Amino acid sequence: MGRFARISHADLRAAAARVAARQGLARTTIAAIAKEAGVPTGSIYHRVPSRAALLAEIWLEAADRYGTAFLARLSGASSLDEVAQAALVTPFLAREDPAAGVILFVHRRDDFLDDAPAESRARAARLVAALRDGIAAAARRLAPADKRARERFALALIGIPYGAVRTFLPQAVPPLELDPAILAAARAALAAR
Repeated sequence: MGRFARISHADLRAAAARVAARQGLARTTIAAIAKEAGVPTGSIYHRVPSRAALLAEIWLEAADRYGTAFLARLSGASSLDEVAQAALVTPFLAREDPAAGVILFVHRRDDFLDDAPAESRARAARLVAALRDGIAAAARRLAPADKRARERFALALIGIPYGAVRTFLPQAVPPLELDPAILAAARAALAAR
């Protein structure tokens, strides 16, 4: 009879995310993840094919959470003011899950995906394309005559909150007081012609 798992796959990903956020990718070894999770190193290799596959999983999980929340806000927006609210998904995620915030907003995506399995890289490409398509759709819907609207929307919704949140990570969680500044800057970028 087999042994019962001492850790779920979700808990394993969470442990890996905490190690990556706290120690950086170079020091995110299977041994460090096992220590964080409180399980033997061998039990991790029974769950994932490689360190690269696990790193890809933690980036994909964070990116999927971000993308789902971002696109939900963006797709329901019927005004530029409502579009600007999507910029707040970035600081919200960084506060709700600081490890995911560091993974998405401090590290490069390729650091998590360069050695990843092909299906992980393909999934990442789909997630990035969905964000790009969502921004383009909102720009077409709310600023149809503006040929540069997509770039303005990307700056307002991705560039501004990313830069603001990155100022604090990984040393500190972005404070709530940052949100009005992000919102004001996003609104200004969306209104610029």
